[in-house]
Amino acid sequence: MGSRVWIGGALLAASTIGCLDSEARPARWSYIHATIIQPACATAGCHSTLTAAAGVTLASREGAYTILTGRICGEPPSAVTPPRNYVTPYASEASQLYYQLVGERIDVMPPDNPLPAGEIELVARWIDDGAACD
Repeated sequence: MGSRVWIGGALLAASTIGCLDSEARPARWSYIHATIIQPACATAGCHSTLTAAAGVTLASREGAYTILTGRICGEPPSAVTPPRNYVTPYASEASQLYYQLVGERIDVMPPDNPLPAGEIELVARWIDDGAACD
C-alpha cells in the first residue's frame, strides 16, 4: 500500500509540474537539467552516457552545462566564445539549442517527442537571463 501511495504521489507531482505555466517555474539550470534536459535528452537512444549521439552527453548536470555553454559550471564566464557551444548567453535567438528545440533551421530535438512550447520557453528564458549554472 505504501509504495502505491508514493508512486501515485510522484505521478501527481510530475503531472502538476508539466501543467505549470513556464513563467511560474524557475529558469535555473539545476531545474532545467533535472526536469527537461535529463528526461527528454539524456535517454537511452540520444544523449545518455552510453549512446552520446553526435558525441554529446547530457546525463550529468555539470557535463551537460559545459557541453551546451562551453563554460565550466561554477567558474566565471570567459571573454572568449568557446568553440561548438550550443548556447549564446543572453541571446536565445542566437543559440543553436533553441533552434534545435523548436525545429527551426535544423532538425527538431528530441526527434521522437518534441518538447511542449512551455518547456522551450523556459529554456529560452534561462538563456536570455544569461545561462548561469546554479
